[in-house]
Amino acid sequence: MSGITPNNPPFPAYRATDKECFAYDTVIRRWPIILDSVIADIQQTIDEEDNEDRAAEGVGIINSVKGIKEELAEGRKLRLIQDNKPDTEEWNKNIKTWFSDSTWVDGTWLFNECYIYRRIEEIFNLSQHWVSYDVFERQKNATFKGSHNAVFDLARKMPSIIGRFDDERLEIVYNELIQVCLWGNATDLSLLTNMTEEDIKRLQAIEKDHLKERKQFILVDDTDKLWDKIKSVENGRIEFVLDNSGFEVFVDIIFADWLLQCNKASTIVFNCKSMPWFVSDVTPKDIPMMFDNCLDADFFPDKEKRSQEDMDALAALVTRWQQYVKDGRMIIRTHDFWCSGLSYWYMKSHAEDLFNDMKQSDLIIYKGDLNYRKLTFDCDWPVTTPFREAIGPDMAKDFTNIIALRTNKADVIVGLTEQTKEYIEKEATKAEWRFSGKYAVVEYN
Repeated sequence: MSGITPNNPPFPAYRATDKECFAYDTVIRRWPIILDSVIADIQQTIDEEDNEDRAAEGVGIINSVKGIKEELAEGRKLRLIQDNKPDTEEWNKNIKTWFSDSTWVDGTWLFNECYIYRRIEEIFNLSQHWVSYDVFERQKNATFKGSHNAVFDLARKMPSIIGRFDDERLEIVYNELIQVCLWGNATDLSLLTNMTEEDIKRLQAIEKDHLKERKQFILVDDTDKLWDKIKSVENGRIEFVLDNSGFEVFVDIIFADWLLQCNKASTIVFNCKSMPWFVSDVTPKDIPMMFDNCLDADFFPDKEKRSQEDMDALAALVTRWQQYVKDGRMIIRTHDFWCSGLSYWYMKSHAEDLFNDMKQSDLIIYKGDLNYRKLTFDCDWPVTTPFREAIGPDMAKDFTNIIALRTNKADVIVGLTEQTKEYIEKEATKAEWRFSGKYAVVEYN
């Protein structure tokens, strides 16, 4: 595989020049909609703004976002980043080295999609009154509010799933939590601390049926391999490379809390994006903000229908999480590499400090679609390519144990057996099993 570069992956990169891949729909339809939502958010802030100078500058910011829309519509070449932030030099070096002749249309989908968010961030970086403004914060909070029933449901159930259980009990809880983390919705976690042997058998039978139902939608399923690893860890360091904020990260923290409570982990590290990213991705401020929102009696809708028991359960949960952060048992951090345009094949060469630090951990949990795209170089691998091969030699042989939890929302996918490949290609359209989020993979190395 000689001659591999960010613009020349091991197999053809996905590009918007190919109308059959999801990149085309993203560039032609989805990006303009996202830019329109950015403009609408800034306009709303301007309308609510008392500071005339900030409001006037906001009008200029809207014009700059419209300028990105024009570049996109005209398929112009990617220009250099013009602010002066710690990652600016690296971004521009990568553009000049590998994407100097690339346009918004024919550059790789992975690099270009990261680039559009870096260009949005540049506009705020160059402002006087809007530096550090999160143009997606309203959307993130609104989405979390919409998950209020599931949030309170999990908060009520959490005390029953933590404690000193034997491996049999732990495995039942683990299987449920992994499904919640994968699909981002709550399954039946109503497990009692004082389970009898009969209860265990009954739950295992139910779990078996549940898993059988779900497995038809999990095209690669290494949940058993992951459990074997977690089972062997005691008071270890486990990291999450986070994806979405709101309910998804709430569930990730539930899982992290469980790992701490059952002494599988003594330290949890949450790796966040360094800037507002892909609309809903977690930045370092989003987690403390979520804690505050959960403790604010007026944040979630239907306050009058909420029982005191609900409020107390959520408060107890979040207060414990805040204490974990204070005690250093939960670490919230970021690194510029998470918001570069490069695949994780380049972590060791372009973020050696991050690579060497993370490889000391017992397990890294990569959440979501973008992390999977970056792990696998976002290129058109044969779908039966082993995951170990697709993540590249550094990640495969010189890192630590990793798991990717991903619902399929982009073209790239690896690790299928020939049997699964034949089945899914008959069973579903390409758009359905690769783009829709109906199917998923859980892949371990």
